[in-house]
Amino acid sequence: MTSTTQTKGNLTLISAHQPPATIQPGNPEMLGARSLEVMGLLQTTLDIAQQLELFARVANQSVPFDGLRFADSALRHDYLIGIEKAHQASYQLRDEEEDMGVLTLSRKRPFSEEELQRLENLLAGLFYPLRNARLYRHAVRAALRDPLTGASNRGGFHQAVRRDIELARRKQRPLSLIVIDLDHFKCINDRFGHSMGDRVLQEVTGVMRNTIRASDMLFRYGGEEFVILLSDTDLKGARLLAERLRRNIAALDRIDGVEVPVSASLGIAELTAEDDDGSLFDRADAALYLAKKKGRNRIESAR
Repeated sequence: MTSTTQTKGNLTLISAHQPPATIQPGNPEMLGARSLEVMGLLQTTLDIAQQLELFARVANQSVPFDGLRFADSALRHDYLIGIEKAHQASYQLRDEEEDMGVLTLSRKRPFSEEELQRLENLLAGLFYPLRNARLYRHAVRAALRDPLTGASNRGGFHQAVRRDIELARRKQRPLSLIVIDLDHFKCINDRFGHSMGDRVLQEVTGVMRNTIRASDMLFRYGGEEFVILLSDTDLKGARLLAERLRRNIAALDRIDGVEVPVSASLGIAELTAEDDDGSLFDRADAALYLAKKKGRNRIESAR
């Protein structure tokens, strides 16, 4: 594929073999009729995936293409609609000082100059609805995040587990849950003070983040209790990860130069046909308390 760069107004189009140049939108009052029509359509939703699907449908009517990919590293999202092909046109979207992601259209044959102009006009209508959707997503994430540890909170867990149960059943894939509770945490607070207790929670969160996979989701459920949601993972795989977590947490014996004994008990459960989000958590939680009863710093599996 030939590598080319095209600059069009305040948007820059470049080929797949060069990094997308930074682009910024023009004044919305200067947008053409087609761009305003696209903007009005996309403003009907704040869901980024829905916006991209609507944009792809409209754009394909003007400039046929096979694949649309939108990669947003800040939100850790990578959306793909259709199938990627060899000839690609990439746009780096940027709002003032913030990168908003890279949108790439692709197909089997190169894009013509006239088609690039039409794409630019359509893309101008995407920018502002997409920016508003990203701001909304940031606000939702902030509301679902624990301020002390940076992990998602209980509200985030309940949203994620319902979604992942539905997805696991639709794809007929396993799903497991690990519930983790720090042992004798009250004694840590009583002996070292609540500030050290907060530091223990932060350090343990860091250890867990460094142990789990990128696809696993970590939540602070409340107090010193955490939950990890494991997609595409059966009970055997969950137990292997739980054992790594247990060992790594127990190895955390000094915090800020102070010797602090830290260990955790863990309960695991795999989704069954009878489970809903409540029963899946309850079974893992019951396994956790069995681990506590059997002496702590150990793992138990749900029946």
